[in-house]
Amino acid sequence: MSVKYERFLLVSDLDGTFIAPDGCVSAENREAVARFTEGGGRFAVATGRSPLNSRQYLADVTVNAPSIFFNGAMLYDWQSGQCLKTCSLEGALWRQFAAACCRELPSACIEVYTSEHCYVLSNPVDDDPRLQVEYRDYVHAELAAVQQKDWLKFFVCAPQEQLAQAERMARQSGLGPDRCTHFYSAANYLEFVGPQVSKGVMLKELRRLPGNEGRTVVAAGDFPNDIALLQQADCGVAPADGEASTRAAADRVGVSSDAHLMRWIVDTLLPEL
Repeated sequence: MSVKYERFLLVSDLDGTFIAPDGCVSAENREAVARFTEGGGRFAVATGRSPLNSRQYLADVTVNAPSIFFNGAMLYDWQSGQCLKTCSLEGALWRQFAAACCRELPSACIEVYTSEHCYVLSNPVDDDPRLQVEYRDYVHAELAAVQQKDWLKFFVCAPQEQLAQAERMARQSGLGPDRCTHFYSAANYLEFVGPQVSKGVMLKELRRLPGNEGRTVVAAGDFPNDIALLQQADCGVAPADGEASTRAAADRVGVSSDAHLMRWIVDTLLPEL
């Protein structure tokens, strides 16, 4: 049976979903996305990464729909290079919270993300090793040098006890649910974005864009920060090796991320929908 891919919008998380645990995108996943887009499907990604540090994984992948970055703080047109929407961390409270984190969290790697750069506010000796691999253009900066920039995401890499302290400090600083959304993207990664910001909320914007209206949305993700994305889709998919809470929230559980999840979605799931 011939599948009409032109009725689908497929949205995939990157790490742990499209990118396997070995840090690579399989040839099988690339080929499946190529067939999907050549057949009229629209493919987008939804990731905590920036467009710049996603590029190495998507260089030869057809991303033909605007995509979600910074865990929902940016909607970006991959093909034109145009930023369509951002959700900023505005106000003095964020700058005060950043100063408190730099002061009170010894050994933490503290990062601020704008649409152009990753700024590291903490001591270089505490840099997360992933920075040299993922963000080759990251910049060490004093807080005063970035206070006036447009912050999209605030990120802390630290042991879990320090991350718990950062959560308490945020509440004490007045950064409650009405002022921010925060979540763990790994055991030692705590991320803060604006209020009511998530991959799921930005998916609402994505599916309203020209070319996406009326399409069946299939979204895939592996971690709790993907749950809102899966719930907003018509069909949410978690890999078999995804977190338990994400698998529980998904409509379907597919193969594991190292067994070519995109190929499973394109060849097995879509014909059933």
